[in-house]
This record gives sequence, structure tokens and C-alpha cells, in this order.
Amino acid sequence: MNKIRTRFAPSPTGSLHLGGVRTAFYNWLFARQNNGTFVLRIEDTDAERSTEESAKGIIESMKWLGLNWDEGPFFQSERLAIYFDHLEKLRKNGFIYPAFDTQQELDEMRELAKKQKRNPIYDRRALKLTDYEIKQKMDAGEPFVWRFKVPDSEFTEIPELLMGEQDDHKIRNATIGDFIITRPGTKNNPGMPLYNFACVIDDALMEISHVIRGMEHLPNTPKQVLLYKALGYNVPKFVHLPIIMKNNKKMSKRDKDYDPNFPVSILERRDLGYLPDATLNFIALLGWSHPLSKELLTPFEILENFSLDRLNKANPNFDEQKYLFINGWHVKNRNDDELVQIVSPFLQKAGYDTSKYNKENLEKMMAMEKERCHLLAQFPDALNFFFVAPETYEEKGIRKSFYQPQADLILQTTAKMIASLDDTEMNKASLDSKLANMVMNLEIKYGIVGPIIRLAITGKTKTPGLAEIIEVLGKNETINRLEKARVFIKSLPPLPIDEAS
Repeated sequence: MNKIRTRFAPSPTGSLHLGGVRTAFYNWLFARQNNGTFVLRIEDTDAERSTEESAKGIIESMKWLGLNWDEGPFFQSERLAIYFDHLEKLRKNGFIYPAFDTQQELDEMRELAKKQKRNPIYDRRALKLTDYEIKQKMDAGEPFVWRFKVPDSEFTEIPELLMGEQDDHKIRNATIGDFIITRPGTKNNPGMPLYNFACVIDDALMEISHVIRGMEHLPNTPKQVLLYKALGYNVPKFVHLPIIMKNNKKMSKRDKDYDPNFPVSILERRDLGYLPDATLNFIALLGWSHPLSKELLTPFEILENFSLDRLNKANPNFDEQKYLFINGWHVKNRNDDELVQIVSPFLQKAGYDTSKYNKENLEKMMAMEKERCHLLAQFPDALNFFFVAPETYEEKGIRKSFYQPQADLILQTTAKMIASLDDTEMNKASLDSKLANMVMNLEIKYGIVGPIIRLAITGKTKTPGLAEIIEVLGKNETINRLEKARVFIKSLPPLPIDEAS
């Protein structure tokens, strides 16, 4: 068996999107599982649309996802001499010819084919030009493209592993038409090579054994197979992945996604707090299934079980809620010290000074909230009361708790109890016990006491356990907040009669 070599070859015309990640991941998995080679190639011959910023973003995305490559990144813009050498080879062997048709002529050609109800392929009128006429046009600087002359044989066979079945492997050459392999250029300023041409040369020279890519490339495949054969190169195996659907349409990096919570860019997902492992977990399931139908998977589990024969032909649905759920599972299963490292930048971006707490207390914060936070970007809001003492209190909490007749007594008693503790007692177990004893001595139900203390020290009605919070806040900060809440309660106006009753 020949050595497995796969590649990911995005065009830098925008950020790497989630559909592109699936292509990259499947190529990476197949190469890694077969002890093969994974190549990264940037297809940047479209000078008008390609940007250096997009190329850097693609590379940054791949590194963040952990999809390390073995060779590359290669840039097609740096390989133009290779393509033009191959173009000359095709010309000498009679596989291509120059075509000088204007856009208006091409449009008229298509309209005529449409009226005659036939396939709107090129009518080969440029083949009728004599060598003298071609020379005249070229010397005059007329723009032209190079067209590949499709053989007159009946079929082109495609070695497709997923989408082809029986006759689907064969494409009628009569339906292909003589296709363009360069952009318009002149004799002195040759046109840039187009995707199908440059892609074939690169895949051949890089000895790519399997081309795994999206279904949208399927129409290109017969053209590429013809180019491989004309150039005398081996034809790789092809796998065309089903289209990812979202909201009943194809998901694309060109989508105008107006909801900032659901960007198509992988780096924007990163900035929202999606994890690389969770992203790969979710993406893997968009066309592949685990042998035991497991859906919550580590990258190692995916790698261990991945195979091309478990790819699905049906178009998968991009389910945002499932992505969020999977991300939450991966967040929950991260170690607390790891979470401190990856959550801290989100806290700092929100303006919170993480240096006011030691690593141990930051880890305790992560442990408190990682069950509830599905995204890293949710942690700052969940943990804000640790960094900023409440200036206001939730309105529903004020009415329910701070208007209780025992509210001031409860806060005063709690502050005295906290003040009486030494440092060895400022831990969750001890605080739970002390709070329980205090509630018992007050002879007030915990259902009344707890919410009053919680609102006073956090400003919220729903938080983790009180003992956990007080342990991290510390004695002085907790007492200050309790006393501040007492002042606030004393300033409250009386409830309206109908509410007071």
C-alpha cells in the first residue's frame, strides 16, 4: 500500500469557517490514523480576494485546534513558475488552446445553447483559429485564456470512495466542455492559473494519495482527473463530504450571520469561549459516527475510532444547541487549574483583576461555576461578584429578602459570626457548620436566612453555595459587604400597602 498523504488546502479569502474545519479534521484524522503525512497548503492565486490577514488567520486557527501539519504551509503564489512550466508542457502536447472570446460572446453562446435546450458548454470556436490568426491576436495584446481540450472519449472515471456508486463513477465527457485553466492574460502578461489547474499540479507533486473535501468540489473532479492524465500523473482517491446544512441552507463562510452568538468563523467561536476539543468533537459528528454511537468524545477517542467507511452520505444539520451542550461537557471535564489558565483572559478582558486572588481561590471559582457555564465567555458574568462588590441588588431579591423584618438582624449576626472565626475556620466545611448553627440559634428557616445573606454579598439571587463564596471572598470582604447591605436596607422606602400585606 502506498503511503497515505492528505492535505488541507483553503483559500485565504476570509476566515477559516466551521465547514472548513471539518475538511481539515477529517484529512488530519485519516493521515494520523494511517501513519501518513498531513500537508497544509494555502491556495492564494486569487490575488484580488486573497489576503495575508486571512492566511494568518487560517494558520492561527489550525494551531488553536491542534491540527498540526507535517509539511507546509505551502503558498501557491510562491509556486507560479511550476504552474507555468506545466502549462507549457500541456501546450506542447496539444492539450490546451488559447481562446480570445469576450464576455459578451460567451454570454451570447450560453443564451443560444439555452434556446436550443442543450448543455451550455463551450462550442470550441477558438479551435477554428489558424496559427496565423492566433499570432496576430497575441501580438496585438488581445486578452485570452487557456482552455483544456476535453478528449473525445465517452467517459472520465472518478475514483470516488464515498459519493460514487456504479455509473456515478463515470462522467460523460460531452457534459464537461473545454474548461478554462487560467485567468485572462496577454502574451506579455500571462493569466494566473485557476484552481483546477494549480490544485492538480500541487496534489501530484506533493504526492497526495487521498483528496478529502466538500461536495461542492465534485463538479471539479472530472476536470482534475483529465488534467492528471494529460500531465502523466497518478490520480488520487477522492472523498467528497456531504454538505453541512444550517437553517435549511448550505452553511458557508460567506454567510452574513447577523447573530453574533453564532459566527461561522472558528476564531470568533474561540473568542466566544468555545473549546478546541469541543469544536473538534462537534465537527467530527457532522458526517461521521462513533462505532458505539457515542457523541461526547475526546480528540483521542475520535482518532482511535475514525474511519472513512463510517462517513455518512446524508447532509448533516449544524445544531447550535448540540454544539453548546458538547462545549459545556468539555468545560465541565476540564481540570480547575486548566480552566484558570483559559478563563483568566476572559476575566481580564471584562476588566477584572485576577491578581487579587491566589491560584487556589481562582480554581475554587472555576469549580463553582463550570457546571453552569457552557462557554468560557460566560464565566465573567457568573463570577463578577468576586471581583466587584455589589453596587445594586436584584430587584426581585430586594422585595423578597431585604424587606423581611429579620433581614438586618440576620446580616448583623452573620457579620459577627464571620468576625469571630480565625483563619483555620475560613473554609467551606467549617463555614457550612457555623452557618447551620447560626440559623438554628436564630430560629429562622434557612430558606429565609440564606437568600438574605446571598443577596447581600453577591447582589444576586442565584449563586453557588454561601460557604464556598465566603471562603473565597475572605473574612474582611464578606463583613464589609454584609455591613453595606445593612445600610442599604435601612435606606429602603416602605413597601406599598398592597405589597406589604
